[in-house]
Amino acid sequence: MMRFLSTLSTFVLVSIAAAQSGKSFFKEGEKLRAEQQLDQALEKYGLALQVEPGLLKAYQARADVYEMLGKKTECAADRRKVAELDPGEPQYAAAAAKAYLELGDANEALLFCGKALQVDPKSMDALQTKVRACLAKGDLDGATATSDAALALKATTDTYYLHGLARMAVRDYRTAEFDLDKVIEWNYLYEPAYVALAETQLKLYEQYTGTTMQMRTLDKAIEKCTRALELNPQSTDALFTRSKAYAQQKEYAKAIDDVSKCIALGREDHPVYFQRAAYYHGFGQHQNAVNDLNKALLLKPKDVPTLLLRAECRESNLDLDGAIKDLDAAAKGMEGDAAFTAEARKDLLGRKERIAAQKFELDRESDPPVITVVEPYRKADVVQVSSALTQVRVTGHVRDKSLLKQVRVQGEEADLPKDEKDPEFFITVPLRADAKEITVEATDVYDNTASVTLRVERTEGVPPVVELTSPRPGADRTVTVAAGKDDLFLEGRATDASGIRSVTVDGVFASFAPDTSATDFSIKLPIKGKDRFTVRVEDQFGNSTEVACALQRKAEAPTVPTPAVKPAEKGATGTTWVVYIENSNYRNFPALQSTAADADKMRKSFSKYAVQRTITKKNLTKQQLERFFNIELRDMVRAERVNTVLVWYAGHGRSIGGKAYWVPVDAKKDDIYTYYNYGPLKGLMENYSESVDYTLVVSDAAGNDPSFYELTR
Repeated sequence: MMRFLSTLSTFVLVSIAAAQSGKSFFKEGEKLRAEQQLDQALEKYGLALQVEPGLLKAYQARADVYEMLGKKTECAADRRKVAELDPGEPQYAAAAAKAYLELGDANEALLFCGKALQVDPKSMDALQTKVRACLAKGDLDGATATSDAALALKATTDTYYLHGLARMAVRDYRTAEFDLDKVIEWNYLYEPAYVALAETQLKLYEQYTGTTMQMRTLDKAIEKCTRALELNPQSTDALFTRSKAYAQQKEYAKAIDDVSKCIALGREDHPVYFQRAAYYHGFGQHQNAVNDLNKALLLKPKDVPTLLLRAECRESNLDLDGAIKDLDAAAKGMEGDAAFTAEARKDLLGRKERIAAQKFELDRESDPPVITVVEPYRKADVVQVSSALTQVRVTGHVRDKSLLKQVRVQGEEADLPKDEKDPEFFITVPLRADAKEITVEATDVYDNTASVTLRVERTEGVPPVVELTSPRPGADRTVTVAAGKDDLFLEGRATDASGIRSVTVDGVFASFAPDTSATDFSIKLPIKGKDRFTVRVEDQFGNSTEVACALQRKAEAPTVPTPAVKPAEKGATGTTWVVYIENSNYRNFPALQSTAADADKMRKSFSKYAVQRTITKKNLTKQQLERFFNIELRDMVRAERVNTVLVWYAGHGRSIGGKAYWVPVDAKKDDIYTYYNYGPLKGLMENYSESVDYTLVVSDAAGNDPSFYELTR
């Protein structure tokens, strides 16, 4: 119906247009334009052109209206059409050139200037537009030659002004000064000439070496800008230029005031923020400078001068880490840019090394590291190692105020991320049968050293017993799966009198109850492209058992579908549970006030899910968090065959070393290892049961780092 009405409307308009001439519509449009009914006038001009597509006056009139309405693209298109309809009239091509220049298309502007000057080499409008277009493109030779031709043709305020701009561009500042003085002499109301003359004085200031001449140029620049502002108090160009002159006089308060007025008047481009930041820096207000440079970098994120200035301001604020980051970003921006010389790159490297050395000394401390050994299993200062092992894996973590230089175990250097605070370390070292102790030594970058010596006690060498229960492999340890199946849900049982420490399948941890002598385990294993998998179970003393199984794929026999009773509708995600963890009553962190808004936020976020049950847990310690997710929730999900598990955490959070943590209520502020790393949680829940298809973890956490929100969402 709507299409029919649209077609009917078009048919009616065409019928009306056919019954009336284009000139009649044009006259109606002119009448409406005189009455300032511009939108209606555009409609009439359009109808006139539908009837008479070659009606030049209608295109001209419509272009004028578009120009009045600020529609530069449409105006340029109509000016172009006029020039094409009458190529013998240079004024039409000159008007098109001006329209394209205002649109920012200097190439098209030069094209139409050429057409106009081909017909009339003395077209003043075309010559003046060509000067501006050449300056916009950086064609200084073209700008100079054209401005000379325009001035020779007729000396006017406009031709002198453009001649002055061209001379400024080629650094002939004395001639530019003469030209612009002439403009003001002939027309003291010519506001742009005052600003251009002030800019010329600033350039002359840079050329002069005598203090007297330099001061005269600055005074003249300020005087000319002030005169321009008397003519137009809203002139941001005059304010901006005067601010630069004030800054050269070290009048930073006045410079900041002028450029701030520019921003208040709506000018918020990169040069304005960069310039004000430079003034703040010169005035000693380095944090204000950083704030402006942050805004400037939002507009030009990779601008090297802006990054270098922010690095300088951050260094003045003793934000040495931030200064080094800015210098790194600036060095990256310099790569492949011929505008930056080898000397500039060398200077940047020298600045970075100097700041790094300054930071190193500023952070110097004398506290030794604190070492915690996690593996092998130990009681107090005694590590218990299986008598069957000839080498032992040693892992742990080191807390220190500074970065670490190295961690050595039995004299061998362990692996650790040296650019992270409080890192974990890993190493496997030989261990003789008669070895009596294991020594771990840590040294930080300031050569503060600590060591831990643990006595070795050999234990039983009996490996765990492992059984796969689903799918159960055959006698030849082959598991048969359907062809095309990408995932296999494995279940099994592991037992060992000394306690199970880990259960992995192809190196990925399965879901199991840790530190128990007997536990069921499960994992959803990706098998696409695999022909075998290996289950490895390790006890507390390092004894391990590996069960390797081959995968055999068979096509499933086609089955005839049988009618089934349709279950109750539970939504597209099946049985869905929400787990709400609310930690607020902290022992070592500020308490958090829980509100009804938190629950509303959770309900809104999960509104697209049909939730059958919500489990709420409050004020969990780290041990309680681990037990709940490793055992309690797993058993409940299995029993109820839950398909979707949604977890919402509300409480304190921390981001350290690129990892995000929940903070249990018993966590310590200075010990990362009392936090709960929930990164593997999503994968852990997927291994609860074969029925689990979807998991989602959301942290609505109060972090001490601005990046925490992004890290945990």
